[in-house]
Amino acid sequence: MPHDEEEDSPAALLPLLRTCVDRLLSTAAVLSDDEVRAPSLLPGWSRAHVLTHLARSADSRTRLLTSARTGADLPQYANDDQREREIEEGAGRPASALVNDMDTALRRFLSAADNHPQNAWDVPVRWLGAGLRPVRGAVGSMLREVEVHHTDLATGHCPAHWPAFFTARELETTTAKLATNPNSPPMTLCADEDQVLRVIGDGPGPRVNGPAAELLGWLTGRTDGHTLTVEPRGPLPPLPAWRS
Repeated sequence: MPHDEEEDSPAALLPLLRTCVDRLLSTAAVLSDDEVRAPSLLPGWSRAHVLTHLARSADSRTRLLTSARTGADLPQYANDDQREREIEEGAGRPASALVNDMDTALRRFLSAADNHPQNAWDVPVRWLGAGLRPVRGAVGSMLREVEVHHTDLATGHCPAHWPAFFTARELETTTAKLATNPNSPPMTLCADEDQVLRVIGDGPGPRVNGPAAELLGWLTGRTDGHTLTVEPRGPLPPLPAWRS
C-alpha cells in the first residue's frame, strides 16, 4: 500500500538505514580472505565485488549530497564504465581492506545525510542512468543497496530478514517500476500481509501470491520464488533482469 510521505522522508529512513548498515558490517567483519573470494549470489561477482560496490555506491551518493548542498556539478558517476572499473579495481583487496573501506564509505554517507540541510533535499542532481532527480532519493536507494546486497553476500541474510517497513516500501517501488517496463509480463501480485492486488502489464495474467518478502525477493532476482503460489496453477511468469 502507498506509504505516508513523512514516513518516506530521509529523516525517517535514516534510523533504519543505520541499523541495516550495522548488521551488514557485522556480517562482513568476520569474512576471511578466502571467504571474500567466494562467489556471491550475483553472476560473475565474488563477495569482494559486492563489498567494493557497496563502498563505491555509498561514495556516489555522498557526491550527490555534496552536489545538492554546494551547487557543484558532481554526477553520481561519470558513466557506467567508471562504476564497473572501480568495482573491478577494488575487488582484489584483502578482506580487512574491503571491510574498512565499506565501513568508512557508509559512515561518511550517513554523516553527510545527517547534516544535509532540510531545504536542500529536493535539489535535483545527476543520477547515473536516470538524469536529474531530487537528491532525497539517496537515502532510500542506499537502504535498498545495503539490504539487497547484504543478501547477495550469501551468508544467510535472506529476504525473510529484510525489515518489514523496507519490504513494504520496496514492494511498492519495484511493482511500479515493473508496471512501466515494456518487458514485464502481465500478472497480478498479492502479498499475504495486505491482500492488495498489484497489477502489472496489460491483458490477462496469472495471480502470484505469497509473503511480501518472498514476492520482493523473487521480483529482484534474489530467490527463485518456489514458496509463491500461482493462480491459475502454472509456472511463475518470466521476469526482466534486475540491475545490480
